[in-house]
Amino acid sequence: MNDPLHVFFHPRGVAVLGASANPTKLSYGVIHNLVTHGYLGPIYPVNPKGGEILGLKVYPSLTDVPDPVDLAVIVLPAGQVAAALEECGRRGIRHAVLIASGFGELGAEGKEHEEQLRQIARQYGIRFIGPNCVGVLDTYTPIDTTFSRTMPGQGPIGLVSHSGAVCGGTMDWANVVGVGFSRIVSLGNQADIDMADALDSLSADPHTRVVAAYIEGLPDGRRFVEAARRLTARKPLVVLKAGRTPSGTRAVASHTGALAGADQAFLAACRRAGAIPVDSLEELVDAAIALAYRRPPAGPRMVILTNAGGPAAVGADHLDRHGLRLADLSPQTQARLREVCPPGTMTGNPVDMLGGPQADHYTAALRVLLDAPEVDGVLALFVPQAITPVYDVAVAVGRATETSEKPVVCCISGGGGIRAAARALHAHSVPHYLTPERAAFGLGALWKYARIRERPVPDPEPVEGMDRGRIAALLEGKSGVLSPQEGAEIAAACGLTVPPSGVAVSADEAAALAEGMGYPVVLKRVAPGLTHKSDAGGVVVGLKSADAVREAFARMVRAEERALVQKMAPAGVEVVVGAYRDPQFGPLVMFGLGGVYVEVLRDVAFRMAPLPRAEAREMIAETAAGRLLAGVRGQAARDIEAVVDALCRVGWLMEEFPQISEIDLNPLIVGERGAWAVDVRVVIR
Repeated sequence: MNDPLHVFFHPRGVAVLGASANPTKLSYGVIHNLVTHGYLGPIYPVNPKGGEILGLKVYPSLTDVPDPVDLAVIVLPAGQVAAALEECGRRGIRHAVLIASGFGELGAEGKEHEEQLRQIARQYGIRFIGPNCVGVLDTYTPIDTTFSRTMPGQGPIGLVSHSGAVCGGTMDWANVVGVGFSRIVSLGNQADIDMADALDSLSADPHTRVVAAYIEGLPDGRRFVEAARRLTARKPLVVLKAGRTPSGTRAVASHTGALAGADQAFLAACRRAGAIPVDSLEELVDAAIALAYRRPPAGPRMVILTNAGGPAAVGADHLDRHGLRLADLSPQTQARLREVCPPGTMTGNPVDMLGGPQADHYTAALRVLLDAPEVDGVLALFVPQAITPVYDVAVAVGRATETSEKPVVCCISGGGGIRAAARALHAHSVPHYLTPERAAFGLGALWKYARIRERPVPDPEPVEGMDRGRIAALLEGKSGVLSPQEGAEIAAACGLTVPPSGVAVSADEAAALAEGMGYPVVLKRVAPGLTHKSDAGGVVVGLKSADAVREAFARMVRAEERALVQKMAPAGVEVVVGAYRDPQFGPLVMFGLGGVYVEVLRDVAFRMAPLPRAEAREMIAETAAGRLLAGVRGQAARDIEAVVDALCRVGWLMEEFPQISEIDLNPLIVGERGAWAVDVRVVIR
């Protein structure tokens, strides 16, 4: 795979525009890092005043800079960046890092300035990172174009972030505890190079084994998902996205739109991409070091090796929350533990060596546990005490894991005194955590990745029997919420089973329609703005005669309103199938328990559309509605494959007709054989 950012990490020469000899200026920090962090190519400071910085000649203009130079770091005020980028284009430099802030983050005027940068870049064929970023670094080239205080050591983690502060803080932490990184990419406002480009670059990098991504905005969410899928086919990806909770409410016309949100869309995108979503910066780092240092477990059976009962109990709780469980240790394993552990050790699970184990007890006990066939991984836990040096325990744990592929994580609690212990563990590729719950989370991330590798998401299969021409004709010239009859016709053209129906403007016309389709029928009031008909007394079911239809029409339908007459579907389980178009990730398909309580119970699952049948089955199984369909308390199982078919058809409908913004089949009545879309609501944007 080609690296789209290769030149940024392997330039033949770097020009720094806006160079300053003042140590308090950002440009001085960039030059300092290039010089002191090992970049071997030529460095060209550029400033009209000329002179010298850190022993380097300062060139008055970019035209004076000799070859080779193919990367520019522009550290100038926002108002001067466009002219500097154009100067790069004329000089033949096709790659640039734009450090300055004062662009899109400030609003409409700043976005106009970003567009000016893009126009210049297109004119000269330039790719640029930023603006409003801290730069990029590669510990193996090495090159550091940032102005950050420290450069991490070499390691297997690639970090890409929209926030420069996240990059800087992570690098500072990494140096303290001895965690290494391969590449760090600060994207800033991603006016040109975006998250997808960075993921493709880290996928191609041979030194990157796991990628951690901090995301603030994805103007093209689908492009991100495709790049993430390419990456996760080779390496794990951990993602933290800000802005997943709604800051306010919005008007929607469907159940799906009301239940969908930024968080649901992001989680659906992660599932499709094979990425591991996390909820905090702490979790981002905790998952990344686990995935970087240890292999995923073969199964969920974990052991806690400890000198403290309370923290072990907390760790056990959190293992369970991440889908793991305590292993049942065999009599043979327990006998071996008693031979190597301090007297009085409780050899069940947790294996509690009580208050005074020595470092060599951890080594011996870990080797026994890692050899045990009933054990898939170990959480080693040590609470510092006066007898045993913390550093010695860390080294002992590290040495014990050197010949085993089973995952081991270590929790050593404490303050600054345990930093050396953390560095020792990381030097042996054992993730260190300050609390047992974080250690359990690290093992949970490994277990989650193991299941992702076992079940890659296939590409969606095409569906047969969709009358696309008929659908296009039904949608032609329409906007807003379609009538129930129009929705039913679109569903039928999509290949879904829809009961016969028609629209009546009078009681006699309703009775005639009912006679034609056969009893029993349902009468539904049709009125502008009426979303939830049952709440407004707008639905009457089980009408078995023309007189009953006339009476219901007269009682329910007001002047100048209409009614939908529909033949009743067979009895079954009511579910909802819907779809909603997210502004970042495109169409999402929803499944859950249907009927009048869908928004109250919120028993729903979301996936990106279109979706493969295997993914449709997964989302059904996630919900209580899916368990009802499978049959409970002696009830017959319902036709789950008919629901799978409906989900896939609705997904393709959204994919192929982008003018549809929302759709609900609520309820979709699922029988022992077949499913009927009895109420279809379609919203056209």
